[in-house]
Amino acid sequence: MTEQRLRIRSVPLMPAIVTGAWSGFVPSLFIGGAACAIASFAAGAALEWMRELSFTTGLQEQLLPFGDRIGDLQTVQDDWFIVIPLAAVALGLVGALIGALTGALVAATYGSLLGSVEVVVEEATAAERTEPVKRVRRRRARRSTDSAA
Repeated sequence: MTEQRLRIRSVPLMPAIVTGAWSGFVPSLFIGGAACAIASFAAGAALEWMRELSFTTGLQEQLLPFGDRIGDLQTVQDDWFIVIPLAAVALGLVGALIGALTGALVAATYGSLLGSVEVVVEEATAAERTEPVKRVRRRRARRSTDSAA
């Protein structure tokens, strides 16, 4: 086996952008879903607190903190099954945009910042190159027709 030392001087732009977009979208989608679920719960808790405070103090709900936002809080609490996925996807898209821009920036500045990265590549032996790749196909186990019914 022979060893070769190579240097990577540049990174292709499109794969870097796509990789950055995916690596930004997935965590942002998860974080957005979790944050919106917490926000929906907090909206319900704020509404309950405002109802109790209004009852105990005798003030109208519009005069309390967030009183002018009662309709918005009610919408977030009632339509949580729509609000959470939409907000999660919106945050995911923002994360994808940031990741894509970061990937493009890394690809554009890769050669000038790091100069190059040294990589060691080993050449395959002649036996490894001529040996065909064997694919193993497994059969599914057949279901028995014996039924308890």
